Amino acid sequence: PGGGATGAMKPDEERRAKQMAASQASSEQDMQKMQEQRQQQQEMEEKKRIMIRSILEPAALERLSTVGIVKPEKQQQIEAMLLQLAQSGQIQEKLSEQGLISLIERADAARAPTSSVKFQRKRRDDDDDDIDLDNL
Repeated sequence: PGGGATGAMKPDEERRAKQMAASQASSEQDMQKMQEQRQQQQEMEEKKRIMIRSILEPAALERLSTVGIVKPEKQQQIEAMLLQLAQSGQIQEKLSEQGLISLIERADAARAPTSSVKFQRKRRDDDDDDIDLDNL
């Protein structure tokens, strides 16, 4: 009896082969899910871009993209504000560049109190050299 390719696999080899096939199938499913999620995210981004274009005049759109070059997170915040205003019906016609500027200023004013700078000066801790004038 020559043990050719048609011979039966050992039980542990068979189990390993099944595990590998199952893990390969699940990783293919995961890849497919990730691609679908990525595609949905791209579609959402495209819809958002189309809505922003429909809300803003060309000069305002240009200013928003300039803001995005410097501070992408600020651009996202302003886009979210624009979409929220449009969905609530507060924006009826296209927003001009001045309108966008005032919106940006409002966003800055709302965020300004949260960020502050504190100076903490270093103090010398060499107590032996200090002259204590209080307890003379």
